[in-house]
Amino acid sequence: MGLLLVLGAIYAVLSAAYRFVVENLAAIVAVCTVSGLVLLIGYLSAKAKKRDEIAPSRSGVQPTPPPLVEPRTAAPERIAPAYRRGRAPALARWVPAGESVTVQGITIAAGRFYLGETLSWEGQEINSYVVNPKLSAQTSRPDAAGDSMPYWPSYADVTPAARRAFLDWMSTGRRDDSYGIGHVFVFFYGLEHRLFVDRDVASAPDCIAEVERLLARRVDSESFQGYGRRFVDMARCAAGMPLAVPQPSAERSHSLEINIPVRLHLGRRLAQSSTILSEDALLWVLALPDVYLRTAAVRCFDEFVALWHLRFRSAFPEGLDVSTSGNIDLRYEAASGAFRVAVDGPHQAYPDVAKATTSPEPLRQLVQRCTDELDGFSRLLGRQPEARNSVQASLLLPQDLLSEIGFDALRAFEGRLSEVMGGLSRASTMMGTLLRAADFDLPENGKVSSGLADQLGQVLDRLDIAIEPDRRFGGAVPQPDDQIFLFKAPGGGPVDPERQAYRAMKAQVEVAVLAAAADGDSSSDEMSRVIAGIRDGRDLSAIERARLIAFAVTIFNNPPKLSRVMKRLAERSNAEREAIADAAVAVVGGDQNVRPDEVRFLEKLHEALGLPKERVYFELHRTVPRADEPVPLSVERREAGVPIPKAQPAVAPITVDAPSPVVAVEPVAGIQIDAVRLARTQRETDAVAELLANIFEEDTMPAPVETPVASAANESSFEGLDGPHIELVELLERKGSIARAEFDQRARAMKLLADGAIERINDWSFDRFEEPLLEDGDEIVMVPHLRERLAELRETTA
Repeated sequence: MGLLLVLGAIYAVLSAAYRFVVENLAAIVAVCTVSGLVLLIGYLSAKAKKRDEIAPSRSGVQPTPPPLVEPRTAAPERIAPAYRRGRAPALARWVPAGESVTVQGITIAAGRFYLGETLSWEGQEINSYVVNPKLSAQTSRPDAAGDSMPYWPSYADVTPAARRAFLDWMSTGRRDDSYGIGHVFVFFYGLEHRLFVDRDVASAPDCIAEVERLLARRVDSESFQGYGRRFVDMARCAAGMPLAVPQPSAERSHSLEINIPVRLHLGRRLAQSSTILSEDALLWVLALPDVYLRTAAVRCFDEFVALWHLRFRSAFPEGLDVSTSGNIDLRYEAASGAFRVAVDGPHQAYPDVAKATTSPEPLRQLVQRCTDELDGFSRLLGRQPEARNSVQASLLLPQDLLSEIGFDALRAFEGRLSEVMGGLSRASTMMGTLLRAADFDLPENGKVSSGLADQLGQVLDRLDIAIEPDRRFGGAVPQPDDQIFLFKAPGGGPVDPERQAYRAMKAQVEVAVLAAAADGDSSSDEMSRVIAGIRDGRDLSAIERARLIAFAVTIFNNPPKLSRVMKRLAERSNAEREAIADAAVAVVGGDQNVRPDEVRFLEKLHEALGLPKERVYFELHRTVPRADEPVPLSVERREAGVPIPKAQPAVAPITVDAPSPVVAVEPVAGIQIDAVRLARTQRETDAVAELLANIFEEDTMPAPVETPVASAANESSFEGLDGPHIELVELLERKGSIARAEFDQRARAMKLLADGAIERINDWSFDRFEEPLLEDGDEIVMVPHLRERLAELRETTA
């Protein structure tokens, strides 16, 4: 019973407590929150007071230390753990370099420190970097690493183990880098005092040399690197010593202000002129604390600098005017925090770029623009560092930058390309040869991709070389064993492949080449008629005609697929279809002997074009020349509106003795000459002739290197072979190989014995190349590498 009463009482108490909490929950939460905040504030206050009394320990490598403040002499609290008040101890003296002293049984011969009890500055006692011989340094385990030393180490406040380690380090001539950076700072503080408080300018060169030596050794501490470099710069200013001219660098100083060398250099320039050029503008923008170079600019810094100069000169042709609100005012803040003093010198007369009123924002934007232009180049180097000086890498750099800096790989390719072209303005070679000259790597499958072909075309554009076929202008992608044609043209000879006149003529060329190959044998006469049709084409620019002729040369020996060409014909307009049909008829009908295969091709072509088959026979009847008529080289096109002049009355014959009379010719009625059109046509004809002179000879048949016609130049090139043998060589050079039966047929047509012709040609080849030119078998094959030798032979004798 008693137990039940106890349990009931407990339940009643808990229920009452629960109801109280539920009813007063908000008040309870508020009381708890306020109490917690009071306890937290009290805890933080206690920690802050304790931190003021005990400085935090100092590690070997420190980030940027807390900001230094100017000591306040009126305040009783200490500014750094370097000050003492009370009795006036004996002042310390400076131990110069070379003087040997013994402290606590340790001999120090290198000098350059204060020995005694204390130093004084503006009423403050300083003993943090004074070596006091009265302080104990006896220990069995010296603190060489400086683990016990606080952030601001003080010789007077550190442990005896740390003092012993410091004295040991000093006795080594400060050449043992295994000691902690805290020992280096204690020594460094004394040099600061000597130069900027005692103002011993005579010791500046020695102090600077010692700090530079330590900077070179103690690269493990960014903190010391920052303080040490600033000391050297300020010391040079204080002593009137010149500072080295700053150079652009991708490294960041992590300083909150523009570094002193840049301020002094730009100050001297602005004292002479308020306009700065690209070199000084780059120094200024790179020294700005809020400018950080992206990866592309850091990785490609040399290219970035060269590009900066180009873009700056373009944006500011006359330079950038800079105005400032004051001159340079330098103040040295000691790394020990013991003092802050002004530094006097000639710099005080120079305008301070750190106080510039001219906004550097345009320069920041220029940095971003240059970096953006190098992004692609940088990404390539990130993936393939070894590709930095490759032809493909040159595509990722701006054209004007390449011209400015030069590019070894591009220059080397240009030299190899000149060899391929034989030093001339045009050449025919194999795609594989050109890719090897450019050091392009082929895919494992051995096929040239459209991207690789485009890259090659872009490189050639930069060298002012055009290539055909060119996929960018409607051509196919040539494979390693395909023939290509190269010729010089500004900017690579760009054209608009979709322009009506060019597109129509290209279709005519393709069909004409197919027509020439319809009988299985493309002749040089047919090639000449194709080229004549290009020259007669209307509304074509000089470079368009040049590209079309080069295109005809390349496909003449490797005609396009009939199905592909026929499929595209349906997309043409009526006028284009008729022009295409006329071009094919002109090639086929130019020969007196029209073969059945050629007629069947023309019928199939007319069917694909939607033209009646009867037109084939009508046009052939009109086009095929009679035996006693001249052979036309192009399709006749009549101009409407120009009537044939009527016959003039016969003029009486003039005797020999009579002087030739001057007859005034009256204009013929009905004839009108458009002078503007005539002049334009003349200009275009001259331009075409000038450009095409680099590809074909104007006064003879425009034959490519594969054309099987033995010209006088070829006879000179193939000296030792007569005309029929030369034709056989050129036939094989053009096709690479032919069936033995076809070779025998060709030889018989030329009244030659096939075996004798092969032997004669190989004898000639032995004299020229020391190896046979033809390989006999089921097929007669020309040795592939000698095809290029033949082209070189022809070029050298041209």
